[in-house]
Amino acid sequence: MVVLITAMTSQDNQRIVSQLNKMNHALHIAETPRAATSFLRKELPHVILCNLDGQVQEVQLLLDACSDLDDPVPVIVLSQPARLEDAVAMMKGGAFDFWAGPLDMDRLVKTIQWLEDRAGDSESASPGVAGHSDIITQNSTMNQLKAMVRKVAPSSATVFLQGESGTGKELFARFIHRNSDRRSRPFVAINCAALPESLMESELFGYEKGAFTGAIHKKEGKFELAHTGTLFLDEVTEIPLHLQSKLLRVLQESEVDRVGGKKPVRVDVRVIASTNLSVEETVKNGQFRKDLYYRLNVIPVKIPTLRERPEDLTLLCRHFIEKYNKMHKCAVEGMESEALKALKAHAWPGNVRELENTIQRAVLLSHKGKLALDHLILDESCVEPASEIDLMPISEMEKRLIFKALSSSSGNRTRAAEILGISVRTLRNKLHEYRSAGEPMIEVA
Repeated sequence: MVVLITAMTSQDNQRIVSQLNKMNHALHIAETPRAATSFLRKELPHVILCNLDGQVQEVQLLLDACSDLDDPVPVIVLSQPARLEDAVAMMKGGAFDFWAGPLDMDRLVKTIQWLEDRAGDSESASPGVAGHSDIITQNSTMNQLKAMVRKVAPSSATVFLQGESGTGKELFARFIHRNSDRRSRPFVAINCAALPESLMESELFGYEKGAFTGAIHKKEGKFELAHTGTLFLDEVTEIPLHLQSKLLRVLQESEVDRVGGKKPVRVDVRVIASTNLSVEETVKNGQFRKDLYYRLNVIPVKIPTLRERPEDLTLLCRHFIEKYNKMHKCAVEGMESEALKALKAHAWPGNVRELENTIQRAVLLSHKGKLALDHLILDESCVEPASEIDLMPISEMEKRLIFKALSSSSGNRTRAAEILGISVRTLRNKLHEYRSAGEPMIEVA
């Protein structure tokens, strides 16, 4: 199991570290509840142990963040001295438990063991129950892929996930990790396409103090952070050629050369890579090393598009309605037939991720009752058959989505920004651009 502790005293830190090491659990330490909340964006621990230490507001934000996850992370709040009003507030706020200090190590051990047993049970739960890494499907191809990756998960073989953007490559990576012998160790993900080339080497491989201007301390790269666990290299084909040879060496030798380092560092990492490109084409064009491709492609997994699994559409819609009802405290009860018909006619170039965003916006617009056609914000050019799609420019698609959100929210900018998942400031700037370009505007509030 992965355990995150935050805001503990140094003495408690030492005791917890010692005990969890004996139990062979992975441990991460966050200095503050806010740092713990940030940690959730990188990795999901199985449990968080948090010292209240008078930081009621920050701890509540952490509880909210944990409760909003698909599979909420249990948070145990510790306080010394313990006040009844704090205990009531934390339990009402979503804490798994509230303990009065000083920390009882026997109680911690028993609780961790119970949570570990519960996590083990959830792995064998029915397929309809969503968890950390559930893949929602009734498609035969997807189920065959799930069965295959579950079979190879306990090995250390590299897996190469290929599929369009939004098909669920990271979901598969997490599924493999949670079904492997490394499930209690770190899962570290890095989006290679999102990193500037100048930072990629240091992010992947780390650097030594003084390696370059600004390197005032040693930094461990993603390979070292994933030691004994799993490293997910998302969009691996975006790694520049001059670093591909260094990546190949790590995979072959299980050693990392930090930038400015004098000797290699041994690492034990299971690598899962992904791409949304045709790898054969990138190899042919000289953009991706053939030897690296063969080294990564030990277990190839090609994930089908949403267009290729139409029987999953209704199932996924139901799942996302349930998810965002809970997240946004809405009460949507399914969808009208016309809305479902429109969803089935859409080509879904953004795949499951696009569908999820569409349903989230629709749930926010509807709030209760059934989702209607008017609640859907779809690119009207994206209808089947997919081969006949003539995609509009992104800027035009963006403008249409903004105007539809404003129309659906009766011109309320705050509500429209929430639907679109952007800040009010960003929306205001976009509207200013359109107004300057002479676009006919919707009256906004």
